Amino acid sequence: MRNKNILIFGSTGFIGRSVVKRLLSDGNPIVCPTRNASRVKRNILSGDIGQIEVVDFELSNLSSLEDLIKKSDFIINLIGLLFEKSNMSFELAHYLLPKKISVYAEKYNKPFLHISSLGSTFNTKSNYLMSKKMGEEFIENNNTNHIIIRPSIVYGEEDNFINQFGKMAKLLPFLPLFKKGKTKFQPIYVNDLSLMILKLIKNFDKYKNINIPAVGNEVFSFKEILTHILETLNKPIRFINIPSFFAIIQGKLMEKLPKPLFTYDQFLSLSHDSISEGDEKLVAEIIEKDLSNMKTVTSLYLDKFIDRV
Repeated sequence: MRNKNILIFGSTGFIGRSVVKRLLSDGNPIVCPTRNASRVKRNILSGDIGQIEVVDFELSNLSSLEDLIKKSDFIINLIGLLFEKSNMSFELAHYLLPKKISVYAEKYNKPFLHISSLGSTFNTKSNYLMSKKMGEEFIENNNTNHIIIRPSIVYGEEDNFINQFGKMAKLLPFLPLFKKGKTKFQPIYVNDLSLMILKLIKNFDKYKNINIPAVGNEVFSFKEILTHILETLNKPIRFINIPSFFAIIQGKLMEKLPKPLFTYDQFLSLSHDSISEGDEKLVAEIIEKDLSNMKTVTSLYLDKFIDRV
């Protein structure tokens, strides 16, 4: 895909930053629609002069989408919300935006790669998972030139999952367990995911019009992931099971904060495993290398939370 203009929605997020660096190192010119151009500057320094074009873009105003897509050669949508905001709903980010992108990508025959979520389903009370499924279903039914990637938990040095519980483990004498810690995940390293995206761009026709789970090579329960964090930090293995009624109250109260650590919808999503056993072989085939080991990688960046004497 050299010398192709790649349009990336969500370029400033955790996954987006890794994808941008990957595409820049491969020599691809990219266009980054964003409402905060300053957050792209660190990546601009990673590329050649003129390799990144930053475009003002507001999710609340989708009128500029058609022109952006018309001028581009390949479309990537990485936008996702962990929690809703006063001016940003799951429906807007996960359904209405992908719907619009899908329509214009189809109209102008542009290849479209969309990131969803492995746990997306209509059989849920979670608005996050349901909105993700709505976006997927529209693309599947209305776009003939797409790939949908469905990641499990994505980890990496700047993630919002391992790091969050690392901070909690440093400060608290125990870690909270929701749903008794039984929810299962198949975490994938962000650098493996961005490499997967690059490889799918290069081999788009081979994989187009299918959904691909993006998973690592091991399945862990929520409790097993937290145990690994505590062991890495040399902390006692202590948990407290949070009863559902208390978790619901806690989530509804915390989601009123500007950047909540936990929400009611996240509690609901813990009713659904995020695994696709066997598909790690397909991911390894796509990226043409062995998948990273979650415990090995996370131990490297959890190091910053270890108490030093």
